[in-house]
Parts: sequence; C-alpha cells; structure tokens
Amino acid sequence: MIPRIHAKFRKRYGIPFAIEQLSGRQFRCRHCNEVFFTEKEMDRHIKSVVRFDDKNKFRVNLSSPKLSSNIFVKVFYAYDLTDKIKRQWLKLKKGDEYDGH
Repeated sequence: MIPRIHAKFRKRYGIPFAIEQLSGRQFRCRHCNEVFFTEKEMDRHIKSVVRFDDKNKFRVNLSSPKLSSNIFVKVFYAYDLTDKIKRQWLKLKKGDEYDGH
C-alpha cells in the first residue's frame, strides 16, 4: 500500500485546517538509499544490486536516514472517505464546521 495521508478538512471560526493521519508502508534499500512502494520492487532491485555489485562492498549508504532524525517521504494526499461519507453526523467542537465541499 502506497503511504498516504488521509485528511479530514475542517474550519475553526472560519479558518480552514486539516486533521491528517499517515498510513501505509514503504521499503528502503539502505545500500543505495532508494525507496520502493512494494516489497516486490525492492526484491527486484536487491537482486540487480547483488548481480552487478561486488559483494564485499555492501555497506549502508552515508545518506540513508539515521535513527531519531527527520526524513522526507513521498505520500499520496487523499480524503478520509469515511469522514466525507459521514459528514452530516460529525460531532464537531464549538466553532468547527466541515470543510470538505
């Protein structure tokens, strides 16, 4: 599943904002720091690296993410469909209104 952000659109006192939730998975080859959306794509990539690269040189790429650091990811930005379908039954805070058109 491609990583995606499900967004719920609201207005608070007339100011638009979004409630966002990230879901999905991605796979990263730490040898070359490439990102893949499916495990099958990553497996194909790893097989090609093993075939064409010297096995003694397999190291973690210096530009690959370190733990406890910020990274940039590609995600698909989409409506939270359940929010859009159930918009007439939403329990909103005082001053909030649905803004999903």
